[in-house]
Amino acid sequence: MKRSTLPLMIDRIKIFCASHAWLRRSAIQQGAMFVTVSIVSLLLISSITISYVDYHLDEVNDEIEQSIEAFMYGTTTDIDKEPIDEDDVIDALVTGFTLSGLLVVLLSAVIVAYMSKRNQEKIDCIERVLKLAAEGNLSARTAVSRQDNDLDLIGCSVDDMLSQLQSVVAAMSDISTNIAHELKTPITRLQYHLHILSEMLDQKNTVDDHSVSEQLALATKESTRLAETFDALLRISQIESGQRRQRFESVDIVDVVNTIADIYVDVADDAGMVLNVHTPKLPLVIQGDRELLIQQLANLVENALRYCPKGSELALICRGGNKHIMIEMKDNGPGIPEQEKERVFERLYRINKARNDGGLGIGLSLVKAVAELHKGDVKLYDCNPGLGVNIYYQQ
Repeated sequence: MKRSTLPLMIDRIKIFCASHAWLRRSAIQQGAMFVTVSIVSLLLISSITISYVDYHLDEVNDEIEQSIEAFMYGTTTDIDKEPIDEDDVIDALVTGFTLSGLLVVLLSAVIVAYMSKRNQEKIDCIERVLKLAAEGNLSARTAVSRQDNDLDLIGCSVDDMLSQLQSVVAAMSDISTNIAHELKTPITRLQYHLHILSEMLDQKNTVDDHSVSEQLALATKESTRLAETFDALLRISQIESGQRRQRFESVDIVDVVNTIADIYVDVADDAGMVLNVHTPKLPLVIQGDRELLIQQLANLVENALRYCPKGSELALICRGGNKHIMIEMKDNGPGIPEQEKERVFERLYRINKARNDGGLGIGLSLVKAVAELHKGDVKLYDCNPGLGVNIYYQQ
C-alpha cells in the first residue's frame, strides 16, 4: 500500500533539511520564518478582506432584491438608482483590512513570542551551564537532544567541550596523584641515605669506607630514578605537543624492528627468556621519527622482560598490507586484568604499586604517545596466557 502524498512530502523535506547544514542556521531560519509569515499574512489579509466584502455585498444584494420585488408588486414606487454606494464599499474594504491586519499582527506576535522564548531558553541554559563550569562544576550539561539551529549546535559543542575538559581534569588529577605517590618513595629513600651519610661523616673514626660507598651508591640510585622519571615525563609532554613532528622523515619500520632485535634478543637470552622476531623481506616505510619509534619498541620489549617470568617466550612481529603497518608484541606472561587495560596508558600508573620492580609506570604511556604522534593506534588483547599489544600505522 502506497503512502499518502503529505507524509511522503514531509519525509522528503526532512531529508532535504538534514542533508543541507545551512538550513539549520538561525539567520536562515529567521529569514525563512519572516518570508513564511509575510506570505501567510498576505493570504490572510486577502482572504479575510474578500470574505468580509463578499458578506457586505450579499447584504446589499439582498436589499436590492427586496426593493425590486416591492416595486414589482406595487408596494413601492421608489427605486434607488444607485443601490451600491462607493463609500459603503470603501468602508467594507477598510473594515476588512483592519480586521485581517489585527489577526495577522496577533498571529505574528504569537510566532515571534514563541520563537524568542524558545531561543532565550536555550541561551539561558547555555549561560547557566557555562557559569557552573566557571565555578568548577564540569558535570553540568545543556542536554541538547536535537540540532535544529545554531543554538543547538553551540549547546552540543559546549557539552562536548565540557566532557573533554572533565576527562582532562580527571586525568590530570590522577597523574598528579600518581606523581606524588611515585616520587614520594624515592625522595624519602634519598633523604634517608643522605641522613645516614651525614651521621657517618660525624663518626669518621667508627665507620669504614665500604659503608660510606654503599650509602652513596644507594643515594645515587634514588637520585637517578628521580631524574629518569622527570626526563620521561618531559619526553612524553614533548611528544604530545607535536614538536617532534618537525623531525619526521621516511623511516623503514622493518629496519627499526631489526635494530630492536639486534639489541634485545641477547638481553632476553640473558634473562632466561626467548625473543622471536618476525619481519617481512620488503621495507615498510612511513613518515616518522626513527629515534622515537625505536624508543617505543624498546619500551614494549623491556616491559615484557620486566614482568614476565623466566622461561617466557616473547614475539615481536611486523607486517604490512592494504596501506597499513602492524607491529605486534606478545608474550605468555601474567598479562593485564581487563579492568586495568585502559589505565595502563596513564603516566606513572602501575597495576601493583607495592611491587618494587624498577619500573616507572611510563612505558606504555610513551608507547601510546609515540603512536598518536604518528597518527597510529594502540590496542591491547589477551594471549591467554599473556598480553598482546598491536600498533597500527598508515603507510
